[in-house]
Amino acid sequence: MRDLALLAATSACVYVAGMIANDVADRRIDATIHPDRPLPSGRISPITAIAVALLAAAGAVALGGGPIGSRLTVGVALLAALLYDAGIKRSLVGGALAMGLVRAANAAVAVVPLVESGGTPAWALAGPALLGLYSAGITVLSTAEGRPHRAPPRLLFARIAAFVAFVGAGVLSVGAADGMTVGAVWAAGIALNVAFARVPKPRPVPAQVFEMLLGFHWLELILASGGFPGRDWVAQIGIFVAAWALVIVANLGVRALRVRAV
Repeated sequence: MRDLALLAATSACVYVAGMIANDVADRRIDATIHPDRPLPSGRISPITAIAVALLAAAGAVALGGGPIGSRLTVGVALLAALLYDAGIKRSLVGGALAMGLVRAANAAVAVVPLVESGGTPAWALAGPALLGLYSAGITVLSTAEGRPHRAPPRLLFARIAAFVAFVGAGVLSVGAADGMTVGAVWAAGIALNVAFARVPKPRPVPAQVFEMLLGFHWLELILASGGFPGRDWVAQIGIFVAAWALVIVANLGVRALRVRAV
């Protein structure tokens, strides 16, 4: 549990560093389109934000994923986030690739050492790669905010990326568990909904992006279900319940923050 806690703390530090650095980079644009956000509104100074981002990045490197992590992979995630925030995000392809690499590297912090030690086959790296692909789809879709004429093709790309990610995760879970998993069943259902344009639902782009962000919990559930034998239905159902709880908590947390902001 201690090793897992250090791994989770490392991942959180990478995420915090990248998100704050992104807000610092966008503060002048946000002053026009999102003046109520902490930096453009003046509630938080840029110097304070930069200091916190640097502390988070230093914390991620210092923790290095803990005993089961890879400090080099942590560095790759931070470097990709820096490149994204520094301006590569202005390129549709470059931004999608950079953000996909951030997510993939962050997810691979504990997978890379396992592959290097021979504790798991190399195809296990496909899991983080699928998370990266899914993230790239979300990134492309998010660039259509405020640009209705660009939304349809970018939404199509996001749906294709989501379809491939969920189908691939379902196949990986069955292969790893050596049998049918709850995750694989769930993956099939989500993939069908994506294919028939039911997910994300027809709504404004920001709401579609948020819906897909919540989908990370389901994608991770599907991958995690491969960590238990397919016949162990108690564990399989437990993972499903945990993912459902995370989605509910995320929704409630976002609503609470929105109410507080208002």
